[in-house]
Amino acid sequence: MADSIETGQDDMNDIFAIYDLAIPRSVRFWWYLILNVCSMICSLFVLYQLLFHRKLRQALNNHVIIVLLFAGLIYESVSVPFMLHFYRVGYSWNITVSFGHFWQFMDYTSYTISLVGFAWATIERHILIFHQQWIATRRQRFFVHYLPIITIVVYSIMYWSLSIFFPACDDRIFLQPMNGVPAPCMAYQLFWGKWNTVCHLILSTFIITIFSSALLVRILWQKTRLNRSIQWRQNRKMTIQLVLISLLYLFFNLPRSILTSVTVDGASSYLTMKLIVHLTFFAIQLIFFLPFICYMTIPGSGKRLKKILLLKSGRNMILPIGVTAERENNNQTGQRGTRVA
Repeated sequence: MADSIETGQDDMNDIFAIYDLAIPRSVRFWWYLILNVCSMICSLFVLYQLLFHRKLRQALNNHVIIVLLFAGLIYESVSVPFMLHFYRVGYSWNITVSFGHFWQFMDYTSYTISLVGFAWATIERHILIFHQQWIATRRQRFFVHYLPIITIVVYSIMYWSLSIFFPACDDRIFLQPMNGVPAPCMAYQLFWGKWNTVCHLILSTFIITIFSSALLVRILWQKTRLNRSIQWRQNRKMTIQLVLISLLYLFFNLPRSILTSVTVDGASSYLTMKLIVHLTFFAIQLIFFLPFICYMTIPGSGKRLKKILLLKSGRNMILPIGVTAERENNNQTGQRGTRVA
């Protein structure tokens, strides 16, 4: 196995130079660094709310959001720092085969969970709003709600484990010019390359587009034609959350998916590949912005954040000496009055 694996970094530099970005690495470095730090802070705050507030934790519509945020947090805390290091040192960074496989696995697995997981979320939201009888019992909830989420996570882990650690091809570890993430050799195989592109990217984007649009149409139709304003008020937050996240995914992924679908048969020009590389660089950023959309759509997020900030500022507040002395005198006077009474 080890003998068949080559780290042909120098040989591949010339071939993959055409796939580099027009954006300088220094700009990419600061761009990703600022977005990543802000996004991780927001992710931790949103996950804290979803996990430690009972009502939010028990809401079925939040479960897939929790999985997406965890996948994004893993991506931000593992893969993005490696990208930043690549932007800083470039091709002088000589990585080992085992490290390359680890980076590949963490990057591709977490990103696949984010794409396929949200595609399922757009389908599940129809069930939660219009077919609640399907999840009335605990058994139904397991098969309709929990099992699909578990299946997506397990599938993503198993698929990329087999593709990366047990490849049926000549595995060569090289740093990609766009962000340094080594590409698995299976991604360049005819069947597996198309499977990854069609099922994980194009099909997921298609499902998000169709089912999020259909949900909005069904909600508006029931509100206007059937005059079900009460049901609209109950499901408004779930609908707004899904629509906003869908717009985020489509904004970053739809152009890339459309252009990639044109080249899925292998025919592509230099300009097309150059454009796909740039669109891929921007598509990754949906993981950075997802926590902020979740923060905006979770009830009471602003109030909880203000409470935390006010609590922190109150603890760190330094009072003037005169004010402190006056407060102590007032406290002593109050205590004496209480004793006399």
